[in-house]
Amino acid sequence: MAERPAPVARLLDELHALDRAYSPGHHGRWSAARRSALVDACLVELFGTADPPEGAALVALGGYGREELLPASDIDLLILHDQSDADRVAALVGRLLYPLWDAGLSVGHGVRTADESLDLAADRLDATTAMLDGRWLAGDRGAWERLRGALGERVREDPRAFAERLSADAEGRRERFGASSSLLEPDLKEGAGGLRDIHVLAWLAAALGRTLEDAGLVREAERQAVDAAAAFLVRVRSALHLQTGRATDRLLLEQQPQVASEMGFVDEPGLLAVDGLMRQVFGHAHQVEHVRSAALDRYLRGAADAPALDPTPAGVLRALASVATTGGAPPAVALDAIDAASVASPVEWTEDVRVTFFELLRTGDVRPFQTLDRLGLLEAYIPAWTNVRARPQRDPYHRYPVDVHLLQAFAGMARLLRDPGEDRVATRAVEAVRNREALLLGALLHDIGKTGEGDHVPAGARIASEVVVRMGVARETADLVLFMVTEHLLLSDTATRRDLQDDDLIHDVAARIGDQERLASLYLLTVADAAATGPLAWTPWRATLVRELVAKVQRVLERGDVGTGTAERLAEAVDAIHRALGHEEPAAVDRFILRMPRGYVLSASPERVAREYPLIAPPLGASEVRTVSEPGARPDTYELTVVATDRPGLLSMIAGAVSLANLSILSAQVFTTEDDVAVDRFEVEGAHEPSVGEERWRAFRSTLRRAIEGRLTLEHRVEEKRRHYPAARRSVPVRVSVDHEASDFFTVIEVGAADRVGLLFDITRTLAELGLDVHLAKVATYGARVVDAFYVRDELGRKLEDPGRVAELEHTLRARLAG
Repeated sequence: MAERPAPVARLLDELHALDRAYSPGHHGRWSAARRSALVDACLVELFGTADPPEGAALVALGGYGREELLPASDIDLLILHDQSDADRVAALVGRLLYPLWDAGLSVGHGVRTADESLDLAADRLDATTAMLDGRWLAGDRGAWERLRGALGERVREDPRAFAERLSADAEGRRERFGASSSLLEPDLKEGAGGLRDIHVLAWLAAALGRTLEDAGLVREAERQAVDAAAAFLVRVRSALHLQTGRATDRLLLEQQPQVASEMGFVDEPGLLAVDGLMRQVFGHAHQVEHVRSAALDRYLRGAADAPALDPTPAGVLRALASVATTGGAPPAVALDAIDAASVASPVEWTEDVRVTFFELLRTGDVRPFQTLDRLGLLEAYIPAWTNVRARPQRDPYHRYPVDVHLLQAFAGMARLLRDPGEDRVATRAVEAVRNREALLLGALLHDIGKTGEGDHVPAGARIASEVVVRMGVARETADLVLFMVTEHLLLSDTATRRDLQDDDLIHDVAARIGDQERLASLYLLTVADAAATGPLAWTPWRATLVRELVAKVQRVLERGDVGTGTAERLAEAVDAIHRALGHEEPAAVDRFILRMPRGYVLSASPERVAREYPLIAPPLGASEVRTVSEPGARPDTYELTVVATDRPGLLSMIAGAVSLANLSILSAQVFTTEDDVAVDRFEVEGAHEPSVGEERWRAFRSTLRRAIEGRLTLEHRVEEKRRHYPAARRSVPVRVSVDHEASDFFTVIEVGAADRVGLLFDITRTLAELGLDVHLAKVATYGARVVDAFYVRDELGRKLEDPGRVAELEHTLRARLAG
C-alpha cells in the first residue's frame, strides 16, 4: 500500500482533533469554516505538487465553497480546464483525488471546461447554484473569475426566470422532504425551512446584484432571524453528523435525545430537553420558511403598498386584514410598521380589539394569524399561545407542532364552513350551525392545553376558559367554545374504541353533547382536527365509524329519549330474522334464535343473519372451522366471520392466523351460542395491499385449523414472521388502562403500544392466559402507534374488578409488549 501523502495525513489528524474537541458552544459555523480551511490547505498543497496544466483551476463548490463544510459533508470540487492538454488534466485528477478517496474522504467532483460548465448550468439549477457558491482554491484564478462572471451575467440577465426556478425547486423540495418547521423527524437541509432555503436567499440576492434588504424583499428583523437560524441549524446538523458518522440530514426520533444532550439542552418543568431542542428547530425553521417564501413572493408578485397603520392592538389587526384581502405575502414595510407599533403584551381586550379580532376570525384566512405567530404577537393577544408555540407533539400520527396544528385546524374549519365538499354529514352539520365564530375560535384553541403538563383536555378547558373571559366574548359563544375544547376527542375516541351497538353508550354520548348544534360543531371540529393531524387520523374506516356514531346520537337527540325499549326492539329483530329466513323451517329458525345471544339478535341485520345462518345452524365438529369473507361496508375492508367450537384462546388463535396471512384486524365482535359455538366477526384489511384474494383466505383457514388442532405453534410462527420486519419503535410507550365505568357488563381495557406484526395476537394471548373472555375488540392505528380496546369479563362472566388481578393484567401486558 502506497504511503499516504503528507498533506492528507496531516489533514486527517487535524480533522480528528477538531471532532474530538466538539462542544456545543463552538461547533457549527466556526468549526465548518475551520474544517473548510484545513481542507483548503491540503488541496492547495496537493494541487501544487500534481503538475497542473496551464489554464487549470481548482474550485470549491456548494457548501464547501460557502465554507460550510460539516463533519460528514461531501467535499465538492470543480477542476476547470481548457482542453489544451487532456493527458495532464487526467493525471491531475488522479493525483488530486485518489489520495483523498483512499483516506476515506467523501469527494464529489466535476472536470469541465468553462463552456461545458455554462451548458450544464443552463440545464440544471443545482449546477448553477453550486457554482454561484464557488470559491477559487488554486491554479488559474482568471479562468475561474471569467466563468463566474459569465454565469453571474446569465443569471442577472433574467432574474425573474431564475427566481421562478428557485421557487419551483423550493416547492418541489417541500413535497419530497416535508417541512423542517413541523415534521417530527425533520430534514435539516432539504426540508422547507431548512438550510437549503437559507441558501435560496443568497442565490436570489446574487441574481439581483444587491442585498435583499436593499431590494426591499427582506426586513432587517427577518435577516437577523435567518442568520440566527443558520447558526443554530448548522450546529444541529454538525452534531447529527458526528453522532451518526455519516452525511445524514434527517433528525430521527432516536437521535434527538443525544443531540439535545450534546447541544446542552436540559429537562425543564413542562419541557423535556429533547422537546427544547425540537422547539428551537421548529421555531427557527418556521422563520426561515416564511422569509424564503415571503422574499420570493414579494419579488415575483410585487409587494403591495403598506396599509395605513394605527399603532394599536386593534390597528394591527385591521392592517393585517387589509393585506389579507390582496393575497400574497405582507410587504416588508407593512411588517416593519407592525413591529414598530410595539403592541404591549398582554393586550387589553377592549371592545375595539374584540370586534376587530372576530372580524379577522370570520374571514377564515389563516395567513394573518400565521403572521402574528411569526412576529411573536399572537401570544400578546392570547398569552396561552406562548406555551404551545413550536411545541413538539410526540404522538407519531401528529405531523405538526402544537401551534401549527392549531392554525391548520382553524384553516380546516374555515374551509369546511365555506365548502364541506362531498361529505354529506359535514354539509348537514354546516347547515345546523348558527355560531360560526365559536367554531372558528374553538378550532384555534382546541389543543391549547398541550403544554407538557398532564392531560391536555382538562388543562385546555381551564386555559380556554381564561382566554374567553379575557376576550369578554358573549356567553353563548364562550359556552360553545369551551364545550368544543372539552369534548373535542369525544366522537373519535368513542367511535374507534367503544361498542357502538351499546344503547347506553349512545345515550351517554348524546347526554354529554346535549343538542343538534353542539353535535354538528363537534363533528366539524373532529374533521378539521383530523385533517390538521395527518392522513392516518381520518382514514375511510375512522370516518365511517365517526359518521355512524353521529347518526346514532342524532337519532337520540331528535327523539329526546333512548327510543323504543329493548324488549320491543328484540321482538322486532326476531320478526325480521324470521322474514329473512322465510325459506327455512320456522321451528328451526326459533331454535337458532334461542341459541344466539341477545346482542347478536339485536345487532345483526337480517341480511347478515341470512348469510351467517348456514355457517352457524348445522352441528359443528370439535375441530371444525367455518369461515365466510366478503367485501366490507368501508372502502378496502373485508367482513370475516369465523365459526368454531368455543375454547380458551380462540380469539388469539384467529388473530395469529390473520397476522400470518398478512391481514390486519380493524375490529372484532365475539358471540357465543348457548351450546358453546363461537361466532367471531371481524373487520379486516390487507396489511400491505388492499386487495385480498382467495389464496390468502385459504391460507388463513388452513393456519387456523392447524392451530386449533394443536398441529401448529402460532407463537413461534408469529415471532419468526416478526423478524422479517423493522422492530417496533421504542419511542412509543406501552400504556394500559382499565375502565369499569364505560360499560354496565364489561371491563374495558385499552392498550396503547408501538405497531408491530402480531400485536393483537400478543394482547389476546395474554388475555386468554389470564382467563379473560373478550366480547368486543376495536383497533385504532395511528402510524407507529396502535390503541386497542377490549370489552372483557372473567371466567364467571363478571367485570374484572379485583385489584390484584387488574395489577397482574397491567404488569403482564406491559412486560409482553415491551419485549
